[in-house]
Amino acid sequence: MNYLFNFEPTELFPDASLLTCNRENVLKSLGMKLTDADDYLLNLIEQLTKECIQLASPKANYLFIENPKFNTTTKETSLNEMLFDTGKTITTLLKKSEFVVLFACTIGQNVEHYSKDEMGKGNSLEGYILDLIGSELAESVTDILHNYLEIKVKEYEMGISNRYSPGYCNWPVSDQHKLFSLLGNYNAGISLTESSLMIPVKSVSGILGVGKSIKRLDYKCRICDDEKCILRHQFKH
Repeated sequence: MNYLFNFEPTELFPDASLLTCNRENVLKSLGMKLTDADDYLLNLIEQLTKECIQLASPKANYLFIENPKFNTTTKETSLNEMLFDTGKTITTLLKKSEFVVLFACTIGQNVEHYSKDEMGKGNSLEGYILDLIGSELAESVTDILHNYLEIKVKEYEMGISNRYSPGYCNWPVSDQHKLFSLLGNYNAGISLTESSLMIPVKSVSGILGVGKSIKRLDYKCRICDDEKCILRHQFKH
């Protein structure tokens, strides 16, 4: 089959109205369950979520890469002759991929600024909730891109993997610089600090695998020993 993927960086501008925030994840980060929250807190989260969606400027960039090479012995992935130290878990999970997709997504800086402003006014609860909502919305942009790509590859009877980001599953965050070098100027307006922090902070980058033997699965955190991973605490049973 002739795969008509575009192997040049591509950008998307999802409509902000499509963004969603999982309030249960926000409550988990506050150390609470849905049943613990009173009406005041639930209404506050709902109101701040609406404001953040209005402030968000979602953008996504992605790049299909042919002929990825996975070495489970050295725990490395080679993309366009550039080596990534993806670690045992990610390398193993992606090794059957016929293509990979590198991506970068963001909601811009407005929500981050709003959170800092509230913190500066002494509104610590509001500021912290805004920060949590911003993270949820950044993941929502990435979900939109992920779903879009899943539909796209299904046209070729192929599947797409879960997404993985530098800094998780023992993939060094320093590889952000390599990832963004391949994206080039199509970086969703995200810049990197020397320590690989993304600016705007409410951004997500990473890799997806694509292939006939690839499936998108529920996250199974028992396969990974990274105790600092946010997904481990979000999905563990």
